[in-house]
Amino acid sequence: MDKRFKLPPKSKDFLTPPEEIANRLSCLIGYPFKLTYKSRTDGSNIRKLVAKTLANGTLPPGAPVGSYGIMPPKGKGVPKILLEYLDTYIVTTGSSYNLQVWNRNPNIESVQVQYNDGSKLLANQVRFVFVKVDPNQNVVSGVAVLTPDYIVEKYGKFGKPTVKSQMIISATARQAVLSQPNSILFYDDDVQIGSSDNQKNLSQYNIHQDPDPESLLPLSTIKEIVLHKLIGQHIPPASTKTRGQTLEGMVARALGYSVSHGDLLAGGLPDIKNQALEVKLQDSPTVDLGLYSPEFEEPIKGCGNFTTQNIRYLIVLTNPDTYCIDGIVLCPGSRLGLHFTYVPEQSFKCQRSMPMNFFERHKGSSVFNP
Repeated sequence: MDKRFKLPPKSKDFLTPPEEIANRLSCLIGYPFKLTYKSRTDGSNIRKLVAKTLANGTLPPGAPVGSYGIMPPKGKGVPKILLEYLDTYIVTTGSSYNLQVWNRNPNIESVQVQYNDGSKLLANQVRFVFVKVDPNQNVVSGVAVLTPDYIVEKYGKFGKPTVKSQMIISATARQAVLSQPNSILFYDDDVQIGSSDNQKNLSQYNIHQDPDPESLLPLSTIKEIVLHKLIGQHIPPASTKTRGQTLEGMVARALGYSVSHGDLLAGGLPDIKNQALEVKLQDSPTVDLGLYSPEFEEPIKGCGNFTTQNIRYLIVLTNPDTYCIDGIVLCPGSRLGLHFTYVPEQSFKCQRSMPMNFFERHKGSSVFNP
């Protein structure tokens, strides 16, 4: 992306009006865009496409060095296309779109850029550019430029921030997992848990029930199950959320549970609570751990005596080209830090669900706050 977009505008007054942004982006309707189903890659490609398109017209002058300050530490939460003070989002399929805004609350007046003359750019002034992509035709089918105020007025306030802890599995660490016997990095429970005989009981349980002595399986038993039923399996390309739910269902059924789509939508930590088992799909270096991190020992609500360090983690490593499961990490949380790196600062996201029919209604057009 053009380096100019990483600077803030000389002042808010120089920002391109959102109506004009929508007009300029109308040329993207019908533009070829092939999804990779890798959220970061697709998001980056859309951002570059929007920036490149906007660069064909007049851009705001950039603020001189020393005339402003970026207020959030390390610039976390500041819009990626800072020169036009906008963020881009890619919309594909489903009944609703879950807008996730990282490290800022779009509901509030929070200073993101402070100019030396006292003027400011605030969190609730960021413009959102949604690009709807038709995955069947691999083309852009619509664009919507929306303000936070418009989204809040139409669909309600953004939800309370969800804190996200993260962990990095580097390329070297990933290769170390794949070089393990059967491509499984395994540590058993520190204290013996459950019995292998309990597998015959699992059809009677729901995956979201509290752990039970009559349902818990030892990690050594889970290892044998996933070795024979998961390694080499294909998880079709889709959104990160959809692929995660697919994996969760595969694991639950492999263990012996009967699961419905509603079970997989329930969420919570750990994913398969009845086994105190958190399930993660990893095809990029970053693993989102959610509200809890094994880096610090904390009790997990509603999960008996399990803590962040003795709940069990099943991290599936998928091949980015074939979408097949190449390797598995299976261990208590306390062992993850032996091989992987925790991100030292937590991130958070604010969310707002929007009906997909909003984007369908404006198919074939580029609109501003319609």
